[in-house]
Amino acid sequence: MSQTAGSAPLKLSQLQNFCKRDPAGYKEDYDAQSRRLTSLVGILLLSPNADPSPSLVELIQFMAAVSSSSYKGEESDRVAALLMELLVGTSNSSAAANESAATIPLLQSTIPLAALQLHRDIRKACVSALILMRNKGAVPPLRLLQSFFQLMAVVPDKNLRESLYHHIVNDIRNINKNGKKDEKLNRTIQSFFHRIVAASANESTAGAEDSPTDYAAKRAVQMICDLYRRNVWNDERSVHILATAAGSPNASVASRALRFFLNIEEAMALDQQSSEAKEWEGIDNINLHLHSKKTQAKKRVIEKQIKNRQRKQNAREHGIIANREDKGVEASKKLFPAIELLHDPQGLVETILKRIKSSGSNTYKFEVKMLMLNFVTRVVGNHELILLPLYPLLQRYMGGHQRDVTAILAYSVQSCHQYVPPEEIYGILKTIAHNFITERCSEEQMAVGINAVRSICARVPSVLSTEEDEKDEDGREISSSWDVEAFTRDLAGYAKHKDRSISIAGRGWVNFIREVHPSLLQGKDRGLVGAGLHKEGERPLRYGEVRAALGVEGADLLAAYEASKRRKEKGGKKNSAGSDDDDESESGWVEMNDGEGDDDDASESGWVEMNDEEAESDDEEAPDLVLLGEDNDAGGKEGEDDADDGERADDDEVDYSKLSKEERAKMQQEVSSTRIFTASEFAKMNKLVARQQQARRDPRLAAKLKRAIAKGEEFDDISDSDMDHSDDEDIHIKGAVNATDIMADAKRKRMSKAEKLEKIIEGRVKFESKERAGGSTNTEKKRKKNFAMSKFSFDTRKKIGEKNTAKIGRKQERSKLDGGGRDAKKRRRKF
Repeated sequence: MSQTAGSAPLKLSQLQNFCKRDPAGYKEDYDAQSRRLTSLVGILLLSPNADPSPSLVELIQFMAAVSSSSYKGEESDRVAALLMELLVGTSNSSAAANESAATIPLLQSTIPLAALQLHRDIRKACVSALILMRNKGAVPPLRLLQSFFQLMAVVPDKNLRESLYHHIVNDIRNINKNGKKDEKLNRTIQSFFHRIVAASANESTAGAEDSPTDYAAKRAVQMICDLYRRNVWNDERSVHILATAAGSPNASVASRALRFFLNIEEAMALDQQSSEAKEWEGIDNINLHLHSKKTQAKKRVIEKQIKNRQRKQNAREHGIIANREDKGVEASKKLFPAIELLHDPQGLVETILKRIKSSGSNTYKFEVKMLMLNFVTRVVGNHELILLPLYPLLQRYMGGHQRDVTAILAYSVQSCHQYVPPEEIYGILKTIAHNFITERCSEEQMAVGINAVRSICARVPSVLSTEEDEKDEDGREISSSWDVEAFTRDLAGYAKHKDRSISIAGRGWVNFIREVHPSLLQGKDRGLVGAGLHKEGERPLRYGEVRAALGVEGADLLAAYEASKRRKEKGGKKNSAGSDDDDESESGWVEMNDGEGDDDDASESGWVEMNDEEAESDDEEAPDLVLLGEDNDAGGKEGEDDADDGERADDDEVDYSKLSKEERAKMQQEVSSTRIFTASEFAKMNKLVARQQQARRDPRLAAKLKRAIAKGEEFDDISDSDMDHSDDEDIHIKGAVNATDIMADAKRKRMSKAEKLEKIIEGRVKFESKERAGGSTNTEKKRKKNFAMSKFSFDTRKKIGEKNTAKIGRKQERSKLDGGGRDAKKRRRKF
């Protein structure tokens, strides 16, 4: 075909269409355009600063589109190599072209000067052409990855970097979409990302300027975070790459990784909730065509949408119920806790803590140090690590005038767990008490300090334990390190403080001690719960002390519940079998045969009244546990059934309420080792154990339960349904402690007498002096209006009507309660 310079743009679009229809017939024209592109690229490389040819951008797009569709193979590879040579230089493009599928060469931080000086329009056209070829499958993904990362790290073009970033993320998502993951390709790309992050961690120094490798590492970390949040790469390899980034000396790289670990669960949960809300909003909005013409087609569409909405509504309600019932491992997996997937958490937190301690005041910003402390304490609390140098470091930041001291206290709380030695916690408690819980501090500081102490002691209850061997002159137990009892009672005294926030924090401390170690409080402060637990000898475990479980907790209670249930079922069957015994009256009357009564004073109807004293004595005594069996079942069962019935009969005959602790423990071990519990049985055991624990705390409930046991009604208040579900839909992250959890309670403070008087005087002045300019308002005029003028107004008549209506309604209700009222007492006219 003959072409002129003036018709080149039009001929390119026509030639692209013809090449798609007949690739072999227009191969010569395509080769001519290919040679033209090669010559223009060579001229551009000689003088990259010069303005490019106007037709070069369109020619690049033409060659990328035609080579990736009509001439895929060697021709598309040649065009891709030419474009990458124009972008990143000859050496880098040849290295990327010769790489194998198993590995990618390490990122080179520099590209030739000619590639850097390339015009932005040409660079954008080349990137768009390569993305087009990749989307059509003409270029493998590993071939473009290194080149695009080099461009992102070196080229100062923000729009280009954003387009490259979104292409890489979307390309990886498309590779792993619809549940089809290419593990080999994913592993190769992840290893490339890991080498970039590791190179940045090894080369960079704290406080230095960012290098191209550091910028590439930041982009790699951001990509992995985005892919993890979208559930594309939520595996251990991605977490390991981010852990390497968290240990990087570069503040920007480390901050991105640390924020990921601290916020990813909440972010993913919010994304899931928003996506579900949007999906339901699209289904719920149905166009009923209320203001348009009704047709049969529209009616069918509306009915179909309504059925779809009902089906989605049922599935949604079923999912909500399933999520509420799922309290185990699956519920925790739905948040994808990245901190739980760390391979070496101990080494990571030691590295970060060493960097915090060794860095000077100008190495990292205070916000970055706080981020590192938050991450270290969260990992220590989640994995229950022993990191002893952490607690003296936290004490250094616990000054009364320290910046963000509430967050420091929250980090101290989340770094505590049951395996931390109490000697390390004593220092933190003393520092909090000296710097926050004193009269020289403000009310808010004192409340925060008391709440922090309570939270720490709740996580490390061994701090409140006392040595049994050491006692004072009065025989009271004391600790060798500090006086726990004096410290506890000192904080309990703040429960009666005049400030509202301090008194609330003090009462919270007293309630906590009542539950954990009530013997530390005075008798007047123990209350009902503390007195019951003190009588039971409740005390926290000492450090290193463990209560070995002999079986599943609550297995003995479940066996007792099932035996009681079987006895009632058999008793009901026996009562239903005898029809003559079902006519007992509720008032204690028993029917007698007429022929049996020899006494003339007996009632004609055959009823005999029983003594109330006998009935009361029967209620007070515990019923005898009798084996209830049916005679007609004795000869109709096999030997195995007889053995099973014999075992159940033995269980029914046992009075579980009279067993000792040793016998109950033995039975719990036997039941746990001989049966497999279902989910409903575990829920039932949790309910029974919770009731038993509540009875230990409440003497009234314990007495009520004792009376129920005596009557044989121990388990009457236990329903067969599963455990009650709470409606709390907040997102709970394991080990996380927010600063708002230990803040002072934001309630209105109690005003002093002087403040009340000042407010009264201020109100009087404000009432007397008018702050508003101009005349009186309509409300003021209405209030000052003469009563004779407003007596028959609409508002007055409406108010009177409402009062009369209410009066009539009350009169009607009263007449109903009186059995007719006045109307029932009217004299009837006689006819």
